[in-house]
Amino acid sequence: MTSYRFASPDLILLEIPGTGAEALRHALGPPEEMRPVTRMDAPELPCIALIAHPFSRALRIITEFATPQDGASAARLPGLTLEGALDILENPRAPLDHSRAYPQAQLKAALAPQTHPIRHLHTATRILRSETLQSAPPDSLPKVTLPEVTALPDWPSSIVKRMSKIYAGDFALLGYSPDQPMPIGEVAPLAPPAPQVWDLWPAFFDQHDVRISAAAQALPAPGVDLAPFATAVVGGRRGNTWAGREPNLIRHFRKLQPEFADQSRLAHLLAATVVILRRDPECREAAELFHEITEDYSLQLASEMKLRWLVSVTDTFADLGRNQGQRAMGIAGSLLANTLKLSETERRLYAVPRPWPPQRRLAGGGALFDGMITYWVEKGEMITLMTERLERVCAEDPQAGPFTREILRRAHRHNTVYKRLSDLAGTTPPPLLDAELTEELSKLTFDLL
Repeated sequence: MTSYRFASPDLILLEIPGTGAEALRHALGPPEEMRPVTRMDAPELPCIALIAHPFSRALRIITEFATPQDGASAARLPGLTLEGALDILENPRAPLDHSRAYPQAQLKAALAPQTHPIRHLHTATRILRSETLQSAPPDSLPKVTLPEVTALPDWPSSIVKRMSKIYAGDFALLGYSPDQPMPIGEVAPLAPPAPQVWDLWPAFFDQHDVRISAAAQALPAPGVDLAPFATAVVGGRRGNTWAGREPNLIRHFRKLQPEFADQSRLAHLLAATVVILRRDPECREAAELFHEITEDYSLQLASEMKLRWLVSVTDTFADLGRNQGQRAMGIAGSLLANTLKLSETERRLYAVPRPWPPQRRLAGGGALFDGMITYWVEKGEMITLMTERLERVCAEDPQAGPFTREILRRAHRHNTVYKRLSDLAGTTPPPLLDAELTEELSKLTFDLL
């Protein structure tokens, strides 16, 4: 998982939790460089990895999380059981890429199989076993004290079966058996995995410190393959809207993650490009990535992003659309959403709560302002015609159109004036409130408000 580069001897260590690699790292001395998730880009150096029996390392990791370590006053997960640990490991919503820092995510990152792509084990030029390293250390490495090999835990057959399934890749490729504590075969050749999001966006997953003056460095490289981002899901606990501002762009992106839990990593990446373009509209790399994402994935992203981000995307089209049509489409979506935000804010802050559907009307309609008259709620077709018109126009721009269309669809889905008045279509108008009572209510509300 974590990569360390050392100068004496010149090598890279892939530290897989629970294997004893931590002891080897300490014996090698202070590293020259460390990366939490991605591998060092130094193919000329030997790359060492230490592996262990899947069951033994899992037990070490669970014990470490369940008990206080290094003088800590409390364990990270006190009372953690084997079954509870496996539940966390099998939970698809729990991330293992170090993008979230709460204990359950840390546990899953530690317990992930040794052959998981995030371990980069396929890049190792030499794979050593913790069971034999102490008795036969290579000449280039210092001697280390590792846990003694003991009999495998006497677990119920149901647990053994469950863990054997989780670590099937480790057993198939690393020469271990579920019923033997010592290795029984050689390590098989490990094929390179397909590109992963942490390899394609190293600044984010390695938690770099990137300021707006170097904004392009906070994003994936130009021309990056977006398919892995579209299929990868942002893990972790869901959270509320975060409206803060961090000078470190990577830290800002990380604090946005809870809003995107269960959504694609591509949605989160699109939001990251918007953040940069708000601070630096001249960032060419962010603008190009914004258009690359929306050209190929607008339908997917429009359906999964929250309304606040749909508005941000349409704002960006209004500012940086490639043609007048995209800019107009963007401003249409932005005006629609922000007008709704204003009207619903005024209603929430200053309007008197009323039952719905309404049982009485305060007025019968009439003039509004500048020649405009009230909407005929029960029989008017303005909302229907406007929706149809917007659908036709949005269909002509498959890049910007889906975001503006989705904003109107959300307006009809949630408690807004569009939904409320549309729901009253075809109904009988409620009777007018008595004129004298209307006047009294008006006086009362005026005095109170």
